[in-house]
Amino acid sequence: MSALWLFPGYIIAEAWMFVGLGPRLREKSLECDAITIPEVLARAPLGRNFVRGHSVLPVQLVAGLITIIFLIAYVSAQLTAGAKTLEFALAIDGPTWGLAITAGIVLLYTLLGGYRAVVLTDVVQAVLMLFGLLVLPIFAMVQLGGFGALHDRLQAIDPSLLSLWRGALPFLGGFAIGLGSLGQPHILVRHMSLEDPSGAHQALWTGTIWNVVMAGGALLMGLVGRALYPALEDLAGNDAEGVFVTLAADISAHYAFEGALGILVGALFAAVMSTCDSQLLVVASSALRDVGGKRGAKSARGRWKGRVAVALSLGAAVALHLGDLPQVLVFVLLAWSALGAAFGPALIFALYDPRATSRGVFSAMLVGVIGISLTHLYWVPDGKHISWELAVVFAAALLVGWSLRERLPRELR
Repeated sequence: MSALWLFPGYIIAEAWMFVGLGPRLREKSLECDAITIPEVLARAPLGRNFVRGHSVLPVQLVAGLITIIFLIAYVSAQLTAGAKTLEFALAIDGPTWGLAITAGIVLLYTLLGGYRAVVLTDVVQAVLMLFGLLVLPIFAMVQLGGFGALHDRLQAIDPSLLSLWRGALPFLGGFAIGLGSLGQPHILVRHMSLEDPSGAHQALWTGTIWNVVMAGGALLMGLVGRALYPALEDLAGNDAEGVFVTLAADISAHYAFEGALGILVGALFAAVMSTCDSQLLVVASSALRDVGGKRGAKSARGRWKGRVAVALSLGAAVALHLGDLPQVLVFVLLAWSALGAAFGPALIFALYDPRATSRGVFSAMLVGVIGISLTHLYWVPDGKHISWELAVVFAAALLVGWSLRERLPRELR
């Protein structure tokens, strides 16, 4: 039950983005003709003297490299989730074929349709995800016998499973995860591309309501899975991340037709694809515009370069996970935290502070990414609990950026 504290932070952060950070980011990206976050960081701050030193501080280049490195790691995590899903559901021998199939499907429609295809397919994928996260836990509760039976089973396994409080650090860590939302390029680019700004308020309520519903479904599914399958040997692949597929197979066999397993597995696969394709397009954009310095991509040649960049990025993500597949959570937490700490504070200064300087934004970005990387390597050796540390690094990046603001003339102090 203590996993409940993972949800409020990102739900609140993403709700604020619809009415706070998002509209301002959209406005500034239009002013400077930017389609990537590094372009915004390099060109859009409010400070009148921000451009001072821009020629000697490679803000866009460094931000582009951070985007590429950590989003490829994030894509790799999504491919791992897809590979595990196919391996468990279809009894594929080993993860290699699962990786290849997942990567091939995502690559095909991303190359054919580009950003519009990604946005439209995300709508269909979201419906599938909602179906899986609502229907599956409900049927599982029927199989268990209701909330009372769920409580009794979890109590028998381990009474601490029902505790909402496991100390201050896990509590703060759950809320700290929301800070990562403020720096995710694949989320921020949706705010930049919003066609009608007046739709942001409707999106706020729609997105927040469904965020709450999906969070509740995910939490309930984890609790039900723990109650039904107390040991790892009960799960597909003897892997805790096989609980969804195991539960889907049992529910399909006992309460539905056998083909329902395909629909439910499709829901999990949709979650993988809807994140992976968005991230690939962001990586390709950064490779061409931020690192490659190619601002024009409307020509046929530019489009082909974009397709090549997508393919190469996906190939790099696949290469990271050939062989034994790690826990998805490890890579997700690293990438989420690094991007959030690098770009969240930098964007806040660039968009909100009229006294921001290039040196301050650049330094905040470096403190964020280096701080999370060192934490991942040395402070948290297993890499599974980078959460409250994100809040510490985020605060340090804000402090560094604030200390390097432009000084006001003496007469204005």
